[in-house]
Amino acid sequence: MIRATLEELDLGELLKALEANRKNAVVTFQGRIYGRVHLLGGRILYARTEPGPHLGEYLVRLGHLSLEEVQELVERQGRENPGTPLGALALELGLIGEEELKEALWAQVLEALATLLGEKEGEILAEPFTEGSQVALPETLDTGAALMEAARRLDEWRRGQVDPDAVFQLSGDPTRHPLTPEAWAVLEQLDGVRRARSVALLSGLPEEEVYHLLYELLGRGLIRPSALAPEDPLVLVLAESGVVRRLLLYLLEAHRFRVQLAKDLEMALRLLKERPKGIILQGERALEAARRIRALPEGRLASLYLVSETPPGLLFRPLRVLHLPKPLRSQEVLKALAPLRGGT
Repeated sequence: MIRATLEELDLGELLKALEANRKNAVVTFQGRIYGRVHLLGGRILYARTEPGPHLGEYLVRLGHLSLEEVQELVERQGRENPGTPLGALALELGLIGEEELKEALWAQVLEALATLLGEKEGEILAEPFTEGSQVALPETLDTGAALMEAARRLDEWRRGQVDPDAVFQLSGDPTRHPLTPEAWAVLEQLDGVRRARSVALLSGLPEEEVYHLLYELLGRGLIRPSALAPEDPLVLVLAESGVVRRLLLYLLEAHRFRVQLAKDLEMALRLLKERPKGIILQGERALEAARRIRALPEGRLASLYLVSETPPGLLFRPLRVLHLPKPLRSQEVLKALAPLRGGT
């Protein structure tokens, strides 16, 4: 076992050493964010950060699975297959192919690694695991190649980014300029009203990469700030499930809602000062959350929604809580939240 701070040990160097020695290990990072990297024989099996995208979110963003399919997979994973990675379960059930899984896994791993390599303070813990205690995905990723690409992306991100809430439109004819496929993926989503964060989620690319690409396109004069200033409704999501939080973030941001995520009630109460128009609740403490939110001036005017299999019971009625059936379905969620636009 290895335990050290970032001041004592570089995360990238640790991962390279584990790769060189073909170790089976779980590397945990705890600091401003939380992160985990799983290695099998020195190759990356899995990596993610919290907060950060879930593999299921990338499968949705890349068009390989629907919102409903990911939720059903997560439910089945917890009920029947604890310990089995979501991607391996989706592959076993025939919902995706190996290439689709590899594409989503590569995207998630790179975003997680770039995020972790960019951290300045925190503690690293590296522990071995026996191969039989970890269900392997059908294909692991080259650790050295992943680290090089993550470091390259991090360097680009540091050179400049746009504000996630900025709105841009095309300026001139982009077909007359040499552009990467990633740049074209971003340009295709620009419509003069979508914020940069919405563009990022719709493009299927890592968010930070999109903000950098927009920065570069702006500098080259291929895009310009939009003359419109869309007033997208703000929605606060308080959900116990990290998967539910990220799926709602993707769905709502992609359809021009601004979203703030809260992993616990105290964080949600602090975020009420932003005066969200809608608040989505999911989890065992939803009733307590609804009561405390309604007791505050900022929470009395917001529309409350409960994510559950059955409609809210009698205890919820005085709190004016609306129902979002579980599993969440895209069109049902968007229809329920449409009144938040106030007729726009």
